[in-house]
Amino acid sequence: MLTSKNKEKIYIKCIESVKSTSKSNKLKFISKLLFESFDSWIFCGFYFQENDKLLVSEYSANKIPCSPIEFNGVCGTAILKNKILNIEDVNTFQGHIVCDKDSKKYVHWGGTTQNIVSNGDILILRKIHKIFLNDLSDLLKILSKLSLKTKNDLMAGRTHGQHALPITFGYKVACWIDEISRHIERIKESEPRVFKCIFGGAVGTSASFGKYGNKLQKKISIKLGLNSSRIPTRSHLDHFAEYNLNIIMLATTFGKIAQEIYNLMKNEISELEEPITSEDIGSSTMPQKRNPHICQDIISLSAECRSLAPITFDSMLNEHEGSRQNHLMSSYALNQLCIKFGHLLSSIKFVLRGLKINKKNMLKNLEISKGSIVSESIMLKLGIHIGRQQAHKIIHQILNFSSKENVSFISLLKKNPKIKKFLTEKDIANLVNPKKYTGFSSLFSEQMSTVALNLSKKLRKTEI
Repeated sequence: MLTSKNKEKIYIKCIESVKSTSKSNKLKFISKLLFESFDSWIFCGFYFQENDKLLVSEYSANKIPCSPIEFNGVCGTAILKNKILNIEDVNTFQGHIVCDKDSKKYVHWGGTTQNIVSNGDILILRKIHKIFLNDLSDLLKILSKLSLKTKNDLMAGRTHGQHALPITFGYKVACWIDEISRHIERIKESEPRVFKCIFGGAVGTSASFGKYGNKLQKKISIKLGLNSSRIPTRSHLDHFAEYNLNIIMLATTFGKIAQEIYNLMKNEISELEEPITSEDIGSSTMPQKRNPHICQDIISLSAECRSLAPITFDSMLNEHEGSRQNHLMSSYALNQLCIKFGHLLSSIKFVLRGLKINKKNMLKNLEISKGSIVSESIMLKLGIHIGRQQAHKIIHQILNFSSKENVSFISLLKKNPKIKKFLTEKDIANLVNPKKYTGFSSLFSEQMSTVALNLSKKLRKTEI
């Protein structure tokens, strides 16, 4: 039996252990040390005041403690009275949270386990969602800066894996921003549907709550800061599915960006390079190699996120008014997705923040075509005089001859009598200059840089 004398000995021993603990780990160590030192304890931890609520910090317990809590119960009363409270039996303490005698008899009154679990999942998801939005805000700031910084950095635009027309790297980043911003808009637009309270009893009719069923759900919704379901049936899992699928689309875009960087890192191209970590040694056996392992991790994580789409859809096939297997499937998909996407988001931020751009190699690769990458500009200018189809035919013939005979495309343009008739050498020189045929690349870069920055600020101010 634990006596006052025994307790004193344990406390003295604990104090000696605490003295040798670093300041940063003290709270965590104290809670764990005391919890394990007294067999009868069910909880030991620290609460910190934040405005009008108490938030749990470091703790050790058999069950997850209440957090946040208002200024009631033992902890809240201790704060209000500004003194230490030693309570022999907390169950006898007026206002003791959840476990007081007046509350006990109403726990689970008419509500199902699934009612409680699903709403708990939504509350957890809301916290995760806020973290995601903050991280996305950081990512948009990174992209905004990158797009503006590289708005005039000339490079080859590629379609079907081949050189197509000249662009700027800023334009490529602007396209990333545009796609990411649409995903974020979808996610934000879905919030009222996703973050909703479902509390309708066994089959969603609220029969167990009598005539107060609808009012009860609305009050619970307000208390939790959630929207109230129009029909609180357990058979609806589309709100979880909608969130999953929106996140999966965003994860897919991140995978596409990583794939782009991965391809442009190849030795034959060498236009981009992911940042090097302090632990990175490249290949374990080939010292010269710089493996793009972070981008490869992102590509893999993106695929893993997409693999959760089928089970997300299947979770919506709920049997009758509710079934356990579908909720398990929904919960599994959501939990796994949040873990993988969190890692994915952190990795893509790291890559884009430290992305290295090789402008020299971009220009070098652009010149591989020896001017033919801007053949469209010649064709369209010539087409004004002789029609587009005829102009296309002439330019195509010149390009074929240039490639076959290894003769300069530009020199052939200048010598061709059909072209000389309408275009001067000065005209041709201007038309084959890739800097003058990037369209609105720079403008789009500037515009989307502003879009990214504004959306970043908006996400930081978001209240969910």
